[in-house]
Amino acid sequence: MNTIENMKKYMDPELPARERAAALLSVMTLDEKFNEVSSTGMIVDIARRIDEGEEFPLGINLAIADVKPCKEAIRKIQEYNQTKTRLKIPALIVAESLHGLMTPGATVFPQSIGLGCAFDDELIEEMANVIGREAYSCGIRQVLAPDLDLAREPRWGRVEETYGEDPYLTSRYARAYVRGVQSHKVATTIKHFLAHGSPESGINLAPVHVGEREIRELMLEPFAAAIEEGTFSLMPPYSEIDGEALHASEYYLTKFLRGELKFEGYVISDFGAIELLTYFQNVAETNSEAGYMALRAGVDLEAPMQTCYDETVKIRIPENVLDESVLRILTVKFALGLFENPYPDDDYTVMRSEESLHLTKKAALEVPVLLENDGTLPLSKDFGKIALVGPCVDEVQLGDYTAFGSYEYAIGLRDVLYDRFGEERILVEKGASVAFPVEGGFERAKAAMDASDAVILVLGDNSTSFGGIGWGEDSGKESVITCGEGFDVSSLSLPPVQLALFDLAYDSGKPIVLILQSGRPYAIGDIAKRSNAVLASWYLGEKGGEALCDILFGDACPSGKLAISFPQSEGHIPCYYNYKVSAHGVYKVPGTPDSPGRDYVFSSPEPLYPFGYGLSYTTFAYGEPDVSVDADNAVVTLSFDLTNTGSVKGCETALVFVKQHICPITPFIKRLRAFRRIELAPGECKRVSFTLTGDDFSFVNHDMQKEIGRGRFSIFVGDKTVEFFL
Repeated sequence: MNTIENMKKYMDPELPARERAAALLSVMTLDEKFNEVSSTGMIVDIARRIDEGEEFPLGINLAIADVKPCKEAIRKIQEYNQTKTRLKIPALIVAESLHGLMTPGATVFPQSIGLGCAFDDELIEEMANVIGREAYSCGIRQVLAPDLDLAREPRWGRVEETYGEDPYLTSRYARAYVRGVQSHKVATTIKHFLAHGSPESGINLAPVHVGEREIRELMLEPFAAAIEEGTFSLMPPYSEIDGEALHASEYYLTKFLRGELKFEGYVISDFGAIELLTYFQNVAETNSEAGYMALRAGVDLEAPMQTCYDETVKIRIPENVLDESVLRILTVKFALGLFENPYPDDDYTVMRSEESLHLTKKAALEVPVLLENDGTLPLSKDFGKIALVGPCVDEVQLGDYTAFGSYEYAIGLRDVLYDRFGEERILVEKGASVAFPVEGGFERAKAAMDASDAVILVLGDNSTSFGGIGWGEDSGKESVITCGEGFDVSSLSLPPVQLALFDLAYDSGKPIVLILQSGRPYAIGDIAKRSNAVLASWYLGEKGGEALCDILFGDACPSGKLAISFPQSEGHIPCYYNYKVSAHGVYKVPGTPDSPGRDYVFSSPEPLYPFGYGLSYTTFAYGEPDVSVDADNAVVTLSFDLTNTGSVKGCETALVFVKQHICPITPFIKRLRAFRRIELAPGECKRVSFTLTGDDFSFVNHDMQKEIGRGRFSIFVGDKTVEFFL
């Protein structure tokens, strides 16, 4: 087929995407091909350079949407490619979107770790639909989300970007996110493949110490689910596994990812990660050498700039390797319909529509986890005065990867309390900054507490707005950042000034409602015991203040359950629920400070609050489960009655855990294999059923293959346990 025929073929929208990509590839020069594996930078900067007359002879392949308004800049870039280049290949515009599109004017949802506590994959798909619609309307056609890392190191600042510690929950969310976003012709980018969430010492980018079986048993499940769902793109981590830097790993990015997992999309580098192979991980001498290693290993596209994929790499790399990378990238562009419509679509959606704002409020109501309550919550609306105290009471915390402009319309708890009850009844004082005293802060806080009937004390983190290596804001004394990408901690105790502020509240003798507003779990055992109620709110998105107020005063019933365990201290790390049966010692004699034991002499190895824990304003009763077992086909049906035995409407999340008692490979103490949110009116009873299949009873055998377990199993749901044989 000649060049003219191939050019006609790649412009035919009726042909399959890969066939069109192959036709286009066949007419491309070496320079045009190499342009496709390189990024050009930030869109606003590129648009400025176009205005100043700079030429891009090969066009702009991929550009990054930053936090500035982007629609007109994207239109300018796409027009340049359509009018100034030989092949008219559209640019792929990408943006961050962990919990909302990271551009001004987009809807901001609760941060990911909070969404994990909702245990609601239908909510995630609805959110992803909003993200996809809003991205498409701006001309953004790829998002750098979801983050499918398992948060198994709570000191790590990026815990907030994950859905928690569990692979099954994360895999359900992975599918939902990919379905929602990609239904709008916007590509998802699953990250960070693989095992990035367990860095050594909790330090970002540090080595990850896991074996192949642990990868296959735990870390792989969410990525495999997203790949099966058809995600278009994947991003490796900055980190390394067993000394093998992932951005230079032919085993993980080609043999494993494409050979075993059958991933057909394209691999984009994490920003600047290829260059890190030189001065950080020291596996390459020069940027050119790093670029060659990465492209050869299977990193199809370097981002955010062409730094390591240079002229030397272009000449050195085998053309068949380059062709395969280009084919993958072009296939995605064709599959997204970019060649037919590369431009922003003003009529496609309205940013922050009434529907999307309703959804982010709904999400914010599902997120908070009630950890303690002696009956103080819900608060009476007939109070005299309430002291609202804490480092961030006059700032809204949205979490990292949030556009600055979002803070202009985000609603905090203070403003909602003022609006609903009047400023004269709400006494607001910071008391301190996140990590340091402020002049006169304690005195003013004490006066507010003394004049109040109750204290709402908001403690926790100050999270960065942005993210990325070298991209976080400067962290001054007054606004020190304690959470987010690049902001890791060595201690899981709250900063001493916050603990002192709590002591001040405790000494006031007033009821204390502690709100933990953070991106990670903290070791709060002492202050939790002395609080009347404790609510883990995480970062609740732009409607968070409204949702918190609804929960505090009983207009909504808390329903969140922990997606990540709270350790007693950093000395109790690792702390996750799905540990191996031998992990917590053989003696089973938990110690206490006044009664030494074994395993740990002065404490139990158990968490302060375990995965799946969460209180409510009502109570639920689980009936005795009925189990039907089809052993030949490894299908188990579980049914039970669930009743709201309290006096208010509430939502219970039924979590179904499975344990294999004897296994050729040491088994887990239990694994989550099903969940469902069930809303019940007072006194209402519903029949709930789950069907579990072979995957739910499988283990990774001696040959590193999945095998269905046989023998005695237990299923745990609510406070009930049932045994059966398979």
